[in-house]
Amino acid sequence: MDLVQIKIKKDSSFIKYIKIIRDFDNSLSIGDIKQRMEKDEFVVSFDMEYYNVLEEIQGKDKRKEFANMIKNICNMGADVSIYWGDEHINFEFLNNQIKMLDKIREDGEKHI
Repeated sequence: MDLVQIKIKKDSSFIKYIKIIRDFDNSLSIGDIKQRMEKDEFVVSFDMEYYNVLEEIQGKDKRKEFANMIKNICNMGADVSIYWGDEHINFEFLNNQIKMLDKIREDGEKHI
């Protein structure tokens, strides 16, 4: 499993971050997100191997939505730390991995 997780340092704009996180994953409660920020725990996790046929048919790409969520939070000034497994990574690395996974999927579809 390729689990990517993020930590967000709580600051005066944390409510705005919570809204963006809940737009991506509404299963997380506002209280849980706030508490995780306060405790410097992972706020959001996403499995990069996630796949849903219905979402693909609808043209959704959850990996890109996850990356866009992180980008939007960072653009608001949040201090975000991204982890791939136990490794601390930067946003550029995450984007490159998403592109690589998309390319692998496209190549696989061509060969079927």
